[in-house]
This record gives sequence, C-alpha cells and structure tokens, in this order.
Amino acid sequence: MLETLSKNRRFVVTGLLVFFSLFFMGFFSESDRLSPVFQGLIVSVVFFLVIPLLYSKMVLRESLKNLGLQRGSFKAGVLIAIASVVFALAIVITLALAFPQFRAQYALPALVETSFVWFVLYELVLVSFMVILYEVFFRGLVVLLWLRDCGLWAVFIQAGLFFSFAYLSQDISWAVVPLLIFCPLAGFIAYRSGSLWYSFAASWTFLFLTDIFFLVFR
Repeated sequence: MLETLSKNRRFVVTGLLVFFSLFFMGFFSESDRLSPVFQGLIVSVVFFLVIPLLYSKMVLRESLKNLGLQRGSFKAGVLIAIASVVFALAIVITLALAFPQFRAQYALPALVETSFVWFVLYELVLVSFMVILYEVFFRGLVVLLWLRDCGLWAVFIQAGLFFSFAYLSQDISWAVVPLLIFCPLAGFIAYRSGSLWYSFAASWTFLFLTDIFFLVFR
C-alpha cells in the first residue's frame, strides 16, 4: 500500500511540474530590459532542461536513465527512427507541394540561407540545442518519467501537450509544422527504445533534411 501511495504521489507531483512548466512558458511575459531572445533562451533552458534533470536526480532521487539518458534498445531505436524520418519527410514534401504558402512561410534566417558555414553552425548548434530541450522535457520527463505506465497513451498525451504549448506560445504557423509533425513520432521512438538518443538523432536529422529541402526547392 505504501508503494502504491508513493507511486501515486510521484505521478501527481510530476504532472503538476509538467503543467506548471508549460503554463509558465506559455504565458511568460518578457521584460523590456533584456533581449527577448536571451530571455526566451534562459527560461527554456531552466524549465525544459535544468528542472527535469534536477527533479529526477535530486527530488525523486532516481537514475537519469529513467529520463531516457541511457542506451536503451538499439534495434528498436534505430529502425523506428529511420522509418519515422522517412515518413515525416514524405508528409512535409506532400504538404509543400500541396500548399505553396508552406514553402513561402517556412523561412530560415537570411544569413543561414546565404552562407554554407552559417547554415552548418545553425544546424549543429541552434537546431541541436532546441531539439535537446524538447527531447528532455517532452520525451524524457513526460513520456518516460511521468507517463511510462500509460503505454502508448503517453505518446499521444505528450504530443497534445506540445501542440498546446505551441498554441499558448502563439507559435502556430507553417514554420512550426515540421516540429508538430515529428512530435508524436519522436515520442514513439523514445517510448519504444527507452532512450532519448534515438529520438534526438531522428528529430535533428528530420529537421536538417527539411531545411535542406526548403533551401533547394523553395
């Protein structure tokens, strides 16, 4: 009975942490004293990376493996990741051909579009960092740490939370469509492999190939 109460308390507390983080991020008011980009970066790092890691390690006193920081199932991770990237790219290409506004509004920074060096740095640094934040919070904290016992529902719930976060952040546009497309797939990769490494690699590869596609065929 004590074990059941402990699990229930863990579930409730983790859920409250997830909703509080998303609510705060969604309604965060920027200060005029600092750069909006800098403020957004700091807040994102704190709520999507630092807090999940500290909560898992210091509050729950659990191994970070429960957050997905482990090797996991190599076979499941690689196979599902490859299939997910191919499937998601097919969706992006189909949408781009069907909706010209998708190609027009999916824009990278001007310097990134005109300089190969800046494009590489953008993909390796900024895109990688963004993917890490989303993987640790949505796939690690939500799918693997909080909702693991819910089965496949964990994948759909985290996707719903991500869509809600994008909506609250007023970030629903063609530019964010690739992230919305791959969110449930990344969740499924993490769920089946038990690791964030495969979902991270798949997410980054998909976004990288998507950016190349729009640069070439815009």
